[in-house]
Amino acid sequence: MITSVALLEGAAISRATLNNYIANGLLPRPEVRRQSAVPGEAPTTLGYFPDWALARIQQVQELKRAGASMEDIKYQLVDTAESDPIPILPGKALPKEGMPSAAGSVYTEKRTAPAAVQRSESVQVSVENIPYPAYMVNFEFQLIWLNALAQKEFFVDNQIPERANDRSIVPTLLEWAATLPAMEQTNLFNAHLGPLKSRLTRQAFSQNLGDIADAHKQWLMACYDQCPTPENRIQHIVGVTHPDPSIGACQVVALSFREGVLIVYVPEQQDVSQLLNCVSRRDTFIRALLSQRLPVLTPLAVMVADLQNSVRICSELPPEDYFQLINQIWSTLDPIFREYYGAYGKHTGDGMVYYFFPQPDRNYLMNAVLCANKVRETMQGISHDWMVRKGWTNHLYMNIGLSEGEEWLGTFKTNSNFELVVLGETINICGRLSDMARFGKVWATKGLLSKLSLAERSKIRYGVERDTSEGKVFVNNTYVQVATLLNSADPRHAKLMDIATCAVAEVLPKL
Repeated sequence: MITSVALLEGAAISRATLNNYIANGLLPRPEVRRQSAVPGEAPTTLGYFPDWALARIQQVQELKRAGASMEDIKYQLVDTAESDPIPILPGKALPKEGMPSAAGSVYTEKRTAPAAVQRSESVQVSVENIPYPAYMVNFEFQLIWLNALAQKEFFVDNQIPERANDRSIVPTLLEWAATLPAMEQTNLFNAHLGPLKSRLTRQAFSQNLGDIADAHKQWLMACYDQCPTPENRIQHIVGVTHPDPSIGACQVVALSFREGVLIVYVPEQQDVSQLLNCVSRRDTFIRALLSQRLPVLTPLAVMVADLQNSVRICSELPPEDYFQLINQIWSTLDPIFREYYGAYGKHTGDGMVYYFFPQPDRNYLMNAVLCANKVRETMQGISHDWMVRKGWTNHLYMNIGLSEGEEWLGTFKTNSNFELVVLGETINICGRLSDMARFGKVWATKGLLSKLSLAERSKIRYGVERDTSEGKVFVNNTYVQVATLLNSADPRHAKLMDIATCAVAEVLPKL
């Protein structure tokens, strides 16, 4: 028999690769043997593999170099008996890491499931019925969705916190990981941190740890530093023993999306291919999943944009031209919203709502402002194209309102679609500012602009156009109450009176 540490060293592979081979049936689960405790230290366990495991790994590597797929390799080797030993490649041992337990001791070895290789069972998987504990976290490690099984396993039916900032999954993981051996702890946190590291900066991760013990913070930061970034969007990690005996050894599958990372705990005897097949229909899967996201009280910025004179434009264009115009506008603007992490709210033909949520690597308020400026610039190009195409003098303007606040975010669902919906005054203020804006202007609330840092405000231009004896003058870095801009004789301004005392400024491109 050979220990797992010696196997990793001899084959020069990572722990994740070894776990993947076990998951695919190429290697058996290791046999667990308890080591005699060194006086003064906690007892540990070691995983042992058959001696032929080294030869099996080299066979797999040779087949992969020859271009064989994992499915082909499984077909050739998974039912093969113990192979004759072949020369072993030298390698380097992986470091052992341990997380301090509540009592301050450090786990130093891995505890694994029984050695028997169990046949996989096929389970039908759908978004509405993921038959395993599953939850999704955003790129700030905050819970945004979970199924009933995860609710039972991880939260014991406790109420989920209302505020996004209180929904960090870290304390829950630490509580569970305290019962696991060191290697399983590392696997568990690698499954989460690996896919998140592309967006979760070290500083942001440190700030999001909150009020946990210093020893845990130090261990988590070391975990972050050592955790490899996965090469693809599916990170398949094996070797975590679930605290629920009915689940036992399970595979932690981390699936990375633009909106966050989905974590699924698949029992060892189950086949993950059904889950992966379901996820392969990415757009359908993520939309269905997010339609069930938890309502949350969250800080956010809102953008409401409306195409000026859309009724007149519609009346002047043949139907096929009008639909072509609207489709061109949305298909051109959609990549811009994605670039600045805008979340689709609702679509009303010639108007739109987008939400900007806190991000670990950039200011969501600045995202909203920069996105609005980019939308205005892009609309100028679309307007010019259509003026040339139609030979008309109509300019196309997208009038934009920006605001921020802390509001309840949830979803409205139909049989085929869902909309992100914000409840509260923020969306109402944005809609009114969009109504007030004319000729492609961008109006933003003082609350939003004042929360930008000095460095961020230096990258944009904002202020108010004032009447002077010498004509209109744009005064930078100032605000005005909406009431000052209203004409009481204009019936269009009547609906703006409910935001009359709101302080706003016009946002312009930087000179």
